[in-house]
Amino acid sequence: MKLASLTKPLVLPLLLMFCQCKSEKQVDPATVPAEPEVEYKKYSFTEPHLGTMVHIVFYNDEEDFALELSQKCFQRVVDCNAIFSDYRDDSELSKLCQKPINESHKVSKELFTVIAKAVNISAKTNGAFDITLGEQTQAWRKQASRQSPQPGSTNYQHLKLDPKQQTITLLRPLKIDLGGIAKGYIADQIMGILKDAGIKSAGVIIGGETVLAAAPPGKKGWRIGIENPGREIIGTLTLANTALSTSGDSYQYFEQDGERKSHLIDPTTKQSKINRLNVTTIASTAMQADAWATALRVLPTEQAITIANKEPTLEALFIPYKQNTSSTNNFPTPQLP
Repeated sequence: MKLASLTKPLVLPLLLMFCQCKSEKQVDPATVPAEPEVEYKKYSFTEPHLGTMVHIVFYNDEEDFALELSQKCFQRVVDCNAIFSDYRDDSELSKLCQKPINESHKVSKELFTVIAKAVNISAKTNGAFDITLGEQTQAWRKQASRQSPQPGSTNYQHLKLDPKQQTITLLRPLKIDLGGIAKGYIADQIMGILKDAGIKSAGVIIGGETVLAAAPPGKKGWRIGIENPGREIIGTLTLANTALSTSGDSYQYFEQDGERKSHLIDPTTKQSKINRLNVTTIASTAMQADAWATALRVLPTEQAITIANKEPTLEALFIPYKQNTSSTNNFPTPQLP
């Protein structure tokens, strides 16, 4: 890398010298008209998908191109939903969960990538992030929270992955829920499409998952609000070329017997988390930010901070309800709104 960085500046001067030697007439730079500056316009597109709203924002100079590109992005969301959804019986994920146990099953690259990352983070958090809680999350959706706890009934270790063969083996009957990681992956996929199309400045938001490219023209970054469990903006961050996610119970919960039952399931008890806490993570990809936000939200805060500080590309902010915040070592200080 060092050699490349030293030699790259020499390429352009040498090329110019070569061209000048072959030219019969030198051109006065003052006579060459300057290229007009391209005026980029902000384009915003929103559609309902994945049980939430998918927002895409980017800057470009061609309206027809922008519209066509947005349609390509939303089609990718539809395609990914057909892979990852646990609401659909015909999704690849649901079909995998219906396969015989103790047999390896070939899966798509997309599904293997997401499950492999999920299992990796599960191992790093001692199972605080666990995609095998599908039975419990489906019970929560039906508000069937009176189901007795089933400690140890299933966990991420009941998935066996073979990276070389791209196969997954279920060691027990499992219901897999990728709700804590798939939206982040899909946001990354959309950003990949935008970048491949030559877009430099863009932002993608799917629910609580956000991925950002370069800052908007003339700006230092994208201004992102940080919310507490009471749905109040307590500060803003100016970010670019990164991803972030927020996990909490501000929007997905129900109350029963005087307790607030969040959609977040503790793998240890197989029950809803009842403490009010938002965790915002910053990571290199939205998939990582998504999964880590869920894992850190489930763990006790002190333990979560210790684990997060060991991850070189991860920062996290912990915002309890009506209490002081805490964070990892290098989480940026939010600016007052």
